[in-house]
Amino acid sequence: MKENKITVLIVIIAFVLMCAYVFTFQVRTTEMAIHFRPPGQVHRVINRPDAQEDESGLYFRLPYPIDQISTFDRRVRVIDGPLAQTQLQDEWQVFVSISAPWRLSDPVQFQQNLAGNVEQAAEHLRDIIFTETSNAISDMTFRNLVSTNEDDLRFRELEDQIREGARAAIEDRNYGLELLDFGIRRIAIPEATTEEVFRRMEAERERVARVYLEEGEFERRRIISEAERKAQNIRADAMAEAKKIESEGEAAEAEFYEIFAEAPELAIYLRRLESLRNIAETAREDGSPISFVLDTRSEPLSVLYSGPQGEGYNILTDPIHRAVSGSGEEAEGSEDGQDKDQDEE
Repeated sequence: MKENKITVLIVIIAFVLMCAYVFTFQVRTTEMAIHFRPPGQVHRVINRPDAQEDESGLYFRLPYPIDQISTFDRRVRVIDGPLAQTQLQDEWQVFVSISAPWRLSDPVQFQQNLAGNVEQAAEHLRDIIFTETSNAISDMTFRNLVSTNEDDLRFRELEDQIREGARAAIEDRNYGLELLDFGIRRIAIPEATTEEVFRRMEAERERVARVYLEEGEFERRRIISEAERKAQNIRADAMAEAKKIESEGEAAEAEFYEIFAEAPELAIYLRRLESLRNIAETAREDGSPISFVLDTRSEPLSVLYSGPQGEGYNILTDPIHRAVSGSGEEAEGSEDGQDKDQDEE
């Protein structure tokens, strides 16, 4: 009896699970589902990307083949990698590596037009992006993509043009897909073209360098010419000023000469004093003492040379000296001795 109860319980559980499997279906958070009901019409779409809230969970259904359920992955996918070789407006060949995230936006259109095939959808997207990239990049030059001058770059404009063109093409085809973004990761050029690019870049840099050198040389000559002109003007002004000062000095000198001509002795005396003052100032600046070498005939040292009464004075014939000495003979002897000494001298 107990074994029969267990068997009945197992049968009931199996029946409940089978009913749950037949009459219900589950939609996960990462999925969206289309609930079809005869005659093949869409009954509802569950957990689509533009839903205001998460609709994942367990749902009731009628057994197959009355109701049919199609589920799709609603997560974001990415087309990543290089496209085919593309030609620019200036005939350069480039490879464009892109990154384009996308996802399903309308599972009904995706099911109808692409049969729910994700790989086929990715191929269609890649073709659309390549076509839009070729159309957009054909209007660009190599300088618009690679340049040291930011004014020449049109990289952002290129990305925006490709993104909007691809979105319009996807919408026109009703693929039920949404291109979330588009970006160019890298632009490469063929190896054979790289050397030509480098040669052109070197030639361009050399041309720019020559322009700078010519401008620098022109500026150097202009500065030198301007400096020489200013120097010539300064020298001319200085010469004119010097001649003016010289003329004023000559006029002043003439006035002083007229005054000195009235008293030449005073003029000579003043010039001598000026010479002594110059000597004293020079000695003071050098910090050295002043030494004079004077002739005994110069005043007041002439007394050392000629005596107190001049060159004709004789002390032996001086009456004052004879009176002091007290003897005429001694004076005469002295005079004779002096005369002898003078003769010997």
